[in-house]
Amino acid sequence: MSTFHLWLVPTGAVHDRLAGVIADLSTRYGGPAFDPHLTLLGRLEGEEGVLVDRTHQLARALQSFEVRLEAPSYEPLYFRCLYLPAEPSPPLLEAHRRATQIFDAQPTSAFEPHVSLLYGLFPERVKQEIITVLPSDLPGTLPFSRLQLVRAGSTNPQDWQVVETLEI
Repeated sequence: MSTFHLWLVPTGAVHDRLAGVIADLSTRYGGPAFDPHLTLLGRLEGEEGVLVDRTHQLARALQSFEVRLEAPSYEPLYFRCLYLPAEPSPPLLEAHRRATQIFDAQPTSAFEPHVSLLYGLFPERVKQEIITVLPSDLPGTLPFSRLQLVRAGSTNPQDWQVVETLEI
């Protein structure tokens, strides 16, 4: 059974820069490629049409905003292998609150906004080495003006399909 994820997606040159870094890291270290995004809500279940309607409702309720990114970090988790934490600014927290309300979601963990750069399970020393060679021109802020609903047929990014993309 598919689950769905609600993403904020950067656009323009910032999107392209992050996509290039992700592609480079996935090639060099054997991780999967994926599109740059910040997960607003994950593991949503339900009828796709209803979720699309709710995505439209949320897009109408939001306005574009920027999020400041912090220094690269890592965890011993596949999807948090290497990432850029996002400052939990008032607009971002409000977007998460509205999404939780509109989707009637019951998050199972605290909202920890971030933009992943690499998925995988690597030793800590490898992740520390990667951080030292990351490009110095990584974006410090991300403009978000796009919302996506993504269907995940599995945990493999190759099985992820964008269902709906909306401007906010």
